[in-house]
Amino acid sequence: MGDFNHALQLKYEQQCPDCGQSDFVEDHASGDLVCRNCGVVVEAHVIDERSEWRTFADKVHSGGSDPNRVGGPVNHLLSDGGMSTMIGGGKGVDHALVREAGGCWPAGDGVTTDRAVIAAFREIGKICAAMKLLDTVKKQAEEFYKQAYDNAKSIKGKSQAAVLAAIVFLACRHTGNPRTFKEICAVVPQASVKEIGRIYKSVVRELKLEEALGNKQLEGSHPHSYMRRFMSQLSMTPKEYLWGEALALALLPQSPTSIAGTVVYIIANLPGKTSVPLQDICRTCGVADGTIRQIYREIHPHLKALIDKAGRFASHADVERLPQPIESTSRPF
Repeated sequence: MGDFNHALQLKYEQQCPDCGQSDFVEDHASGDLVCRNCGVVVEAHVIDERSEWRTFADKVHSGGSDPNRVGGPVNHLLSDGGMSTMIGGGKGVDHALVREAGGCWPAGDGVTTDRAVIAAFREIGKICAAMKLLDTVKKQAEEFYKQAYDNAKSIKGKSQAAVLAAIVFLACRHTGNPRTFKEICAVVPQASVKEIGRIYKSVVRELKLEEALGNKQLEGSHPHSYMRRFMSQLSMTPKEYLWGEALALALLPQSPTSIAGTVVYIIANLPGKTSVPLQDICRTCGVADGTIRQIYREIHPHLKALIDKAGRFASHADVERLPQPIESTSRPF
């Protein structure tokens, strides 16, 4: 079987072996190169490697997909760029012949490693697809996994499901698309929140990610990182989101999802704002109602000062109309 470049060489440089002419035409349907003069098929079953449609330079150079007929993209995280070919088995395959053919090429040290990494990348892709994460998150997760795999100390002897979940969680934070541990566990039920958290800390420590970021906290460690997604899911307005983000920034970044849920509750209960039931807030934020009640009870005496610090998006009279905090043993507000 010839290739397209060889066919072009025949078309413009070679002569027909039958009539001696150099006038050929390509039959794209059958993959043949035919002499116009005598009709002899000079080259058969040519693979057309060109794009099926126009490929613009800006798409190619910006990292967009290149719709070529043959070959996949190069993956620089793999030892050979992902360009190697493995001989597989299957029904009707002569396994002795496969083994003999496999021995014709030296077994590179990266083959086994690449096979394990490719399998992990495939699972990372499934997790990201199930969580509807951006492709940038997936690529970052693949990069983190390869680093962790090369530095086996951070993931050695640990559950693969928990490792992949922790890597995706880390990639989400690093790219500014944070997700909670509970959201990750919903997609990877084989891993527990405690296990994912432990591996996450181990990977961050072993890969020195905090140092690489200038000793700054990874994205997602502050409540405001979650506000847009939570408030969007609860159909709250963009202006209410800005108020919520400002209020979240005025609070301590401890337990970010719990603080975020409490901020949403406060905004939702201000006069004239989008009303959202506490149960819906808890379900969206993945926080227990008792936790929100407790945090609300702690910050309620300081709400006027906090809202003033956040830009005074509500008057003191509006703050006074907020529900009074009650004990966690009482009926939910």
